Amino acid sequence: MRNTPRTAAGLLTVLLIAQTGNAWAFPFIDAGNRDNAPTGAPLGTELPETDAKGLRRQQRLTIPGAPGNPSAWTIVPRLTIQEQITDNALEVTAPRRPDLRTTIEPGISITANTARIDLKFDYAPSLAFHAVNGPLNGITQQLNATGQVTVVPDLMFVDVRGVAGVQSRLGAMAGGGTLGSAASTGANFAGGGQGLNRQNAVQTTSFGVSPYLLKKFSDYGTAKFGVSADVSRSSQVTGFAASPFPTGSGAGAQNLLTTEQIASFTTGEALGRLQNTLSFNMSQSQSKGTFATGATTAATSAAFTSRRMTLNNQVSYALNRTFTLLASIGQQEIQYSQNNAPNIKGLTWNAGVTVTPGPDSSITVTYGHLNGTNSLAVNGKVALTGLTTLSFDYSNTIGTQLENLQNQLNNTVIGANGQAINAVTGGQQFGATNGLGVQNGVFRYDTLNISLSTAVERGTIQANATWSIQTGAGGANSGNNSDIKTLSLSWNRQLWPDLTLSTSASYSLIKRSGSAAAAAGGTSGGTDKSISGSVGLQYTVSESTTLTGRYTFFDRTSRIPGYGLYENILLLALTKQF
Repeated sequence: MRNTPRTAAGLLTVLLIAQTGNAWAFPFIDAGNRDNAPTGAPLGTELPETDAKGLRRQQRLTIPGAPGNPSAWTIVPRLTIQEQITDNALEVTAPRRPDLRTTIEPGISITANTARIDLKFDYAPSLAFHAVNGPLNGITQQLNATGQVTVVPDLMFVDVRGVAGVQSRLGAMAGGGTLGSAASTGANFAGGGQGLNRQNAVQTTSFGVSPYLLKKFSDYGTAKFGVSADVSRSSQVTGFAASPFPTGSGAGAQNLLTTEQIASFTTGEALGRLQNTLSFNMSQSQSKGTFATGATTAATSAAFTSRRMTLNNQVSYALNRTFTLLASIGQQEIQYSQNNAPNIKGLTWNAGVTVTPGPDSSITVTYGHLNGTNSLAVNGKVALTGLTTLSFDYSNTIGTQLENLQNQLNNTVIGANGQAINAVTGGQQFGATNGLGVQNGVFRYDTLNISLSTAVERGTIQANATWSIQTGAGGANSGNNSDIKTLSLSWNRQLWPDLTLSTSASYSLIKRSGSAAAAAGGTSGGTDKSISGSVGLQYTVSESTTLTGRYTFFDRTSRIPGYGLYENILLLALTKQF
């Protein structure tokens, strides 16, 4: 008996989620599942037509490649000029020094949707000048990019992707940090403030290229073979310009080069309700860094290598339209050259179920042994109503921070408003990465992300929650643990056809133990709390020009000397597209 379309969609979701659980760095989205990727509008919700017409114009001014721009190629340069008044330019407890900061952000957005190229690219360097505190002047980089090139139709493809942004050196930024943020929103520390300036900011970049072969053999199945190379870097912003390229060394820098090889075969419709995927994944990494194991940087550097190998067989069976059973068994090896770092070798397995209550809803829950531990894995997206969507994911992984970043990037798509979103659920991405302080070494990560989005009259409301536990996994990081929780809420509403109100509030709490706590000022545990809020108005002057005014408040309490602060920022920005 043939599967119904709904059953087939459920099976596809199961296999896609299984891919993300076993693959380490290879891109999740390929030519075979590209049409199933979430678009984030937001999180699959659609506004009523009367509201959509009014907001679509605003959206195209922010992201030229947003829905409603029918061109196969859209290339839009832009220039944003911001004037900011801050009452704490140094962003320290004391002395509090006011300043006038001018930010110039040239940018370019490129989107393509042709028979051979599917591309979303948005890049914006941010140049900041201070009227009083000249040593804080600097340039940072913001980038979100994903692309897929068809070299030979139905056979050979190349995936390219990249991300760049700034994050806090010590973490706990109340949802701050700009990795994954839309580049065209002026989110760099030079443009956004919120506790990030050159004294405590880290520029992080990651790029990847993945050529692969994908061949479908009628109803019998699909084979995939590919290789990839990913290069990533985090570096403290110490000079005037933060390099957009992940190369070289410097104060507080860590670098990672990962190469990977994959092969898989997934059976097709010939087996009806039954589907099987046999996959092999192997990767090799070279890491080097000077970030210490605690909350501050150190002058010494550490270099080590790692390799991973996973052989896995995944079976799924569709009981009916709603329930699909799945199970897998395999073998895994993870080795690090770093002293006392974990070396994992043994059997892997999992079992679980996918529930597909509707065409826009799917929940997969599995339990098994992977990455050296027994753990639960959950992915889900549920359409609560026609205008409200809940998404969530929980995972347990092991690796360095940059390995974790590469894994997130390769499981990312670009949403309708230019932000990076989860390729399975459509929920937030990089939330935990932005919140955790930057450190070198091997860690185990337990991460939960929850996003709730709803369309309301002439606007949207979105809530995001992240809970991530970073546990030192041997070597110099033994006992170096961080636990961060972040909650954020935003509301956007169109007041008039040319005027939009945007508000947001965020709270984060980070607890440190072991060497991280000692570096933060005490062996009993270092705790930082931060809260931020903002309210802004955007006025559409013309089809290519917007004027934005915003007030932001940020407050952080910390046991790290000089790290507690509060700051008020008034901002006025003009954006012109060409």
